Amino acid sequence: MRQKFFTLFLLACVQGLMAGTTGKIAGHVQDKNSGEPLIGVNIYLENTVLGATTDVNGDYVILNIPPGKYTVIAQYIGYHEVKMEGVRISIDRTTTLDFTLSEETMELESAIVVQAQRDLIQKDLTSSKAVVSSEQIESLPVVEMSDILQLQPGVSRGANGEFHIRGGRSSEIAYQVNGVSISDAYDGSQAVDIDNNSIQEIEVISGTFPAEYGNAMSGVVNAVTKEGSQTFEGNVQVFSGDYLSNFTDYFFNIDNFNPAQDYSLRGSLSGPIFRNLTFFMTTRYNYTDGYLYGTRKFSVNGDTLVAQRPDGTFENGAIVPMNWSKNWTGQGKLTFTPTGTLKLTSEFLFSRRNFQDYDHNLKYAPD
Repeated sequence: MRQKFFTLFLLACVQGLMAGTTGKIAGHVQDKNSGEPLIGVNIYLENTVLGATTDVNGDYVILNIPPGKYTVIAQYIGYHEVKMEGVRISIDRTTTLDFTLSEETMELESAIVVQAQRDLIQKDLTSSKAVVSSEQIESLPVVEMSDILQLQPGVSRGANGEFHIRGGRSSEIAYQVNGVSISDAYDGSQAVDIDNNSIQEIEVISGTFPAEYGNAMSGVVNAVTKEGSQTFEGNVQVFSGDYLSNFTDYFFNIDNFNPAQDYSLRGSLSGPIFRNLTFFMTTRYNYTDGYLYGTRKFSVNGDTLVAQRPDGTFENGAIVPMNWSKNWTGQGKLTFTPTGTLKLTSEFLFSRRNFQDYDHNLKYAPD
């Protein structure tokens, strides 16, 4: 039996200084009729403290935006308010968002709502990158971050579970969470398992990655975890299943369905502690018997040389799982935003795994 244990604690990290955790919005605002740039237009993200105003050329930039979907609002005195919904912000990406404002008439009209469209050509993308959002993760049949990786182009998984990007060594991949390395110092593998419920966005860079990512020769895996919301939210999920096969000559004890042999329990909770301080926490426990079993017929530690049972065995013949595993992951995150340009984060990640590899030589002495 093997055991893997890892704990990571981040205290008071300034989010704006860490590489690869936020994106930005940049654009231009002009008058609809004249085409002239508008100066001093307020551009802000709805339900956040993030925003900017346009300069003398009508240009603006909003920095340090956590990945996700937002509604961006443009307001200017004497002009109709414009709301751009469904704006997707990704890690290390600049989202271009231009506004054209029309003058208000005497009649009071509602704001103009526009649905954001994704650019077909990403002009600022200089590397081979795959980005997976939390909305996409929810629709995928995956449980952990490692399950997401093996679905990405250019990524393959070896027989022992190690990952390779474009044929490189498994030790040549840099793993990061919120800009902090989680690579194992011994073999370069991912040192801690991350539950998918914790991930806001994950990017896999498989070529020509920026210089901000060090200790990487083959690729970079960068994940950003979720932050607490301004309203209390929570969920509990239970999954259950089992391995089934009628090839009993090769796989025995998996011809009957037993949901207690493979199940997962998962829950999360987030919300505000006070105005500028939020929390997010999640945990998951998974157990599986596996699909390979042994029979308790002989004892390698016994001192009896002659069988004491009529069927010629020393033990009771109980069926024992021989490739079982138990996995437990947890995450907690506090986010304090005293100003629109400063964010303090304290985060705790926990991962523990107990498992047993199948050994055919011990099929009749599984203990």
